[in-house]
Amino acid sequence: MTDQSSEHSLDACPLSWPDQRRNLVLFASCTGMQYLAAPVLYVGITQASLCDRLEADTRTSNLPATLFFAMTAMPAIIAWVSPKVASLKRNLMLCYATSAVMLAALAVTLMLPLPNSVKLAMVILQGGVSGAVMPAAIAFLWEVIGRGSAESKRGLALSLAFGLGPILAVVGSFAQTALLGGTLFGWKFSGAAYPWNFVVLFGAGAPVMAVAAYLSRLFVVLPVERELEREPLSDVLPLLIGVPMMFGSVALLHFASVQSNELFRFAGYGAAAVAAVAIVYYFRSLLSQRVLLLATVVTILVYAVNGSPSNMNLYSQSALGDSPEKYAGLQNMLRFGFKAVAGGFLGWMLTRTNPRAGILATATICLVSQIWAMLVTGPWYLAAFVIFGAGELIGVYSPNYMVSASKTNDLRRTMAFATMLMVPAAPAGYLYGAIVDFVKSHKLTALGLTPESLGFRASFLASSVLILCGIVVAVSLLPKRPGKESDSDSSR
Repeated sequence: MTDQSSEHSLDACPLSWPDQRRNLVLFASCTGMQYLAAPVLYVGITQASLCDRLEADTRTSNLPATLFFAMTAMPAIIAWVSPKVASLKRNLMLCYATSAVMLAALAVTLMLPLPNSVKLAMVILQGGVSGAVMPAAIAFLWEVIGRGSAESKRGLALSLAFGLGPILAVVGSFAQTALLGGTLFGWKFSGAAYPWNFVVLFGAGAPVMAVAAYLSRLFVVLPVERELEREPLSDVLPLLIGVPMMFGSVALLHFASVQSNELFRFAGYGAAAVAAVAIVYYFRSLLSQRVLLLATVVTILVYAVNGSPSNMNLYSQSALGDSPEKYAGLQNMLRFGFKAVAGGFLGWMLTRTNPRAGILATATICLVSQIWAMLVTGPWYLAAFVIFGAGELIGVYSPNYMVSASKTNDLRRTMAFATMLMVPAAPAGYLYGAIVDFVKSHKLTALGLTPESLGFRASFLASSVLILCGIVVAVSLLPKRPGKESDSDSSR
């Protein structure tokens, strides 16, 4: 009887099979559009190359990625502003449409005879807008498929979305290589002239996101008998304070570095402290649970690696002997291509192990990518991006662990919280850039390395230390299976 009930629950969905199939195909299609535009939506490598072309320093080149991660707290606010199911498709469409408009605006800005400072500001803004709307779009997509399909029917959609999706990212990265120039497996691309190479690259992302916006209107979502009401302002006030303060801290610390102003520096640290306290207070009910608290610490430490791709690309000049933009497309192609392969293996591994194994495997891969980048130069340096692509799947296996650790009634809140864990990791990218600029400005050398090369390697070392701390905490304190039955010592 229990097995029959479980099977029935997996097949439960008020929609007919044709409507469910429609939703599943649309889910895979929208996800595919995100992957196709990955060279510009995965903020980091491409934006860093463009900032470098615009004569920005390393810290500024890391700002788009830093702001991207800082703004990943926005989905929680968007969900509060518009919580009704009736608005679900509209909200999804607006997220994609906003991304399309931002990409088009950046492309137009790059075409115009404007100062580099204005163009840099638009590149940084595009990173922030992507950080706000794309995680929100992903969250809305999951809610749509959760409401519009039976659990037992989702395998095909997930296989298409996350199996073929990264292959579309490889296609996008191939186009990026052709536009920006460089060598790809023996093929030499001359690339288009600047700024048209970046104009076409970012401009092409706009219609791709427009297609996703159109497709999002075609989902079938049944109305609910009772709509969710917006939480009182007093309940979300800590979140509304914490998110702007986190954004402000990034801006203040950047101004402090540019102008050597200690007042801005202390104000930035103060804003970061206020943001941390406010966000922790808002999610205090989750953080009071020991396993979730430990998983949060591990996730933040390992997520710090997400600030590294910008520096990994900028280091191409020293490691590979050519400008970063020449390698941006190839690096993205290697990153996403191997992610597709690793995704299948890690999923198979998870079915035979436990949720903690997923975190440890991906965190270890992230660590290896940073060590490789620190030690290897020449053509084999590119393998760091192959390894990093697999390690990025920590963004799947850490939330999976937290879902396993969550109480059923807290799932929605837990996933919102998991999305926000990119926020405390946001300053890492800026820290890595600051390390490079510090070593270069003080002309420090060691082991026969130039200041630039030493600075980049020091930034990879800093990333490695943070990841290693996360692995140590996971191995020593996280239970293998984070359910109630695994809180005992025997499960560790």
